[in-house]
Amino acid sequence: MTSHIFQPSPQPPPHETASSAPAHTDTDQVEWEIVQMLHTPLQAIVSLQELKEASEQDPVLSQLRVYTLNGWPQVVPEGLAAFSRIKQELSCWNDTCVACGLCTVFPSSLHDRVLTMAHQGHLGIVKLKQRCRDRVWWPGIDKDIEALVKDCAACLLSGKTVHQAPPPLQPLAWPSQPWNHLQLDICGEIQGVPHHQRFLVVVYDLHLKWPELIATGSVTSQVIINFLDSLFSRWGLPNTITTDNGPQLISAEFTTYLKNKGIHYICTAYYHPQANGGVERFHQSLKNRSHLFQGWSFLRAIHHTLLHYRATQHSTMGVSPAFLMLGHELHLPLDRLSPALPQEPLPRVRASVTRQQRRMKQKFDFSARVKVPDIKAADWVRVCRPHRDNKLTSYWSAPLQVTHQLGPATFLLSDGTRWHASHLRKVPPPEQSTGVAPQATPPA
Repeated sequence: MTSHIFQPSPQPPPHETASSAPAHTDTDQVEWEIVQMLHTPLQAIVSLQELKEASEQDPVLSQLRVYTLNGWPQVVPEGLAAFSRIKQELSCWNDTCVACGLCTVFPSSLHDRVLTMAHQGHLGIVKLKQRCRDRVWWPGIDKDIEALVKDCAACLLSGKTVHQAPPPLQPLAWPSQPWNHLQLDICGEIQGVPHHQRFLVVVYDLHLKWPELIATGSVTSQVIINFLDSLFSRWGLPNTITTDNGPQLISAEFTTYLKNKGIHYICTAYYHPQANGGVERFHQSLKNRSHLFQGWSFLRAIHHTLLHYRATQHSTMGVSPAFLMLGHELHLPLDRLSPALPQEPLPRVRASVTRQQRRMKQKFDFSARVKVPDIKAADWVRVCRPHRDNKLTSYWSAPLQVTHQLGPATFLLSDGTRWHASHLRKVPPPEQSTGVAPQATPPA
């Protein structure tokens, strides 16, 4: 029988590289890393003789062996407290080795090598614990397994690592003035509506919770600029506008337009719609309500939904968006049947917003079991991308370095992209990554 050992393909001659080799991409880099990690041979296999010698030299196991054979004292040393709780299951074998039931108790000097042996197939956390459960044991082995898989680059690329806790919720500060901070987003393409109305450009005021929108058949930077011009002619210029990373919204034409108006422009992190949460939540309300009006035209249903949204008391503020925007309530048929409502002072609205934001943050932080991200400038991270090229590629990018921290949980990476911490995983620098042969280099 012939045994086959994996070897990387030979590098092309220098004169062929530039003309025939395809351009090296980020996906190629990730796939090359996986190949290197999965085919790197084990550098050390623990033998029975090594186990015997290491157990004999380990002071904890030496004392444990004495207690197991001769009986336990009344006062147990602190280093052996974890073993005293299972002393009835301990036994000795192979002269110097200790067992707990059918599991060998390994000395601390062999912990890393034993887990490396068990992790040879790059199993996930659950499978690795199952593999070790009937064979090896020491106090804290479960935590060691979780740490090993979490730091394993191959397991990270295959999605087998420990779930990463999201960072704490950061509610946006309530703007001090109306029409001060706007959020802008594009909703669509909407199916089943006239072609010239299949996109909605939505602007949402964070102080007033007041929405404005326009239906259009195409979304270009110029369409958005024309829409903003019509809004500014009625309500004036805001100080800040926040958008996502849509191509129409990060174009030179659009950013130059905002700069010329003196408007501060904020672009959210990639694939983190929560940073534009006000307008995103309005999108959901719009979709939930507009389809209820059967037999109505799409635009009429949208206008009817807008009217009632603006005229209805907002749960966060305690008053309607119309009252804050216009200074009075919008009159609906039901208002003719009741006396005029008292005018709510602004301090009461501010207190209501603060109270609701505090409750929302406490509820999210508790239910999501958040953790403050331990990422800082100069750290190395991998990005969990929402899409991948094909089923054989990983969702995780090649390692990138953090250049700046833009907010409590937003970071600028070395490739110029900005990401929220929920999409990032801190990893060792490339030369220190586990499981990668130091001498291996990806093909050109």
